[in-house]
This record gives sequence, structure tokens and C-alpha cells, in this order.
Amino acid sequence: MFNRNRTSEMIVKPAYSPRSKMIIALIFAVLVIIGGAALYNYGLSSAGFESFLANRAQKGLKTSISGLQQENNQLKESLARAERTLQMDQAAYGELNQSLKQSAAEIAKLREDLNFYRNIISPPNKKEGLRIQSLDIDKTLEKYTYKYKLVLIQALKHDFFIRGTAKLEVTGIQAGKSKKLTFPRKKTKPIKVNFQYFQEFMGELKLPGNFEPRDIKIIVATRGRHATTIERSYSWPET
Repeated sequence: MFNRNRTSEMIVKPAYSPRSKMIIALIFAVLVIIGGAALYNYGLSSAGFESFLANRAQKGLKTSISGLQQENNQLKESLARAERTLQMDQAAYGELNQSLKQSAAEIAKLREDLNFYRNIISPPNKKEGLRIQSLDIDKTLEKYTYKYKLVLIQALKHDFFIRGTAKLEVTGIQAGKSKKLTFPRKKTKPIKVNFQYFQEFMGELKLPGNFEPRDIKIIVATRGRHATTIERSYSWPET
């Protein structure tokens, strides 16, 4: 019934006493506690290092932000200074431009005055006697009404007074026909001429509403020993 060739084997297992088991359990528990403590300390150390890195990065960011804010403030101050400088330059340029315009106008007026007195004292053509220096016509706020300024001079010699009268003749078209208007009108005071060097005359020309002016002529008639009559025509200005 039995196989004689089979070798019998016996497995011997060590038997632990309850005390040994308790010691082993305590050793294992101690190892677990030590390992846990090591892991805890490692975790704290890692967390502290990361916190240090985070704090250092935060400080770096704060420093960068502070530098950027300072740079921004400096740029704002520079921009404000540039704007003030530009405003001052614009104001100075405006004043200079206005001054130049005023100076140019004054120079033009001086040249005009110089030419005016030169024509009285020493005219280019060296001809003496009565002259029509200028005639200016400007439109007024009143419709069909114009103001005029007439200047007469006595050129070269001024050893006597020129006396007489002056009138203005405006020619144009009225109702499709040529018409001439004389100023001053009848029953109004004449333009009296009485000067030694020069004389200015100013007045108004009231034209009919359906009258289209084309030309204006100045006629000056003097009396006395040097009596003469002079005329000068102008095209009606575009006003």
C-alpha cells in the first residue's frame, strides 16, 4: 500500500512565544513611527524650501513692480514736462507770429506813409500841382450803401493853398440802360477842397437797388490864379 521509494519530508517551523511576537510588533511599530517622522520632517523641509522660494519670488515681483511704478511715474513726469514745454513753445510761437504779423503790417503802413509823403515832397515824375492820390471804396452793413475815402495832394511846390470843389460820378447799368449818378446829390453840400499839402475826404454813396455800378470818376475843379480841373477814373471794386 505504501510506496517504498518515496522519501518522507518533515517541515519544521520555528515556534515564537507570545513575548517574542510582542517584541517584534514593538520593533515594527517603532520603525513605522521613525519612518513617519522622517517623512514628516522631509515634508516640512520641502514645504519650507518651497515657501522660501515662493517668498523670494514674491519679493522679486514686488521689486519689479516697484521699479515699473517708479519708471511709470518718471515717464509721466517727463510727459508732463514735455507737454508744458510744448504749450510754452506754442504760446511763444503764437506771440512771435502775431508780433511778426503786426510788424509786417506796421512796415507796410510805414512804406505807404513814406510813399504818400514822397509823392507830396518829391514825386517820381517831378510834376507839381494838384493830384488825386487815392480812392478807397468799401461796402457798409447797410444794403446798397458804400463808404469812400478820397485823398488829394499838392505835389512838389506848396507855396499856395488849393481851393475848389470835388465830385464823384458813378456810371453803371440800371433797367438795362447806361446811367450816371453824381455825388454829392443836388441840394446837398458840395465837397469843399481847401489844403496846402494834402486833404482827406470821407463820405457815403447810396445807390439805387436796381443799379449795377461799373466805374467811378473823380472830378476836382479849383479856382483862383492857379485854377484847374483834374479827373481820374477807377473801375468799381468787387465788394
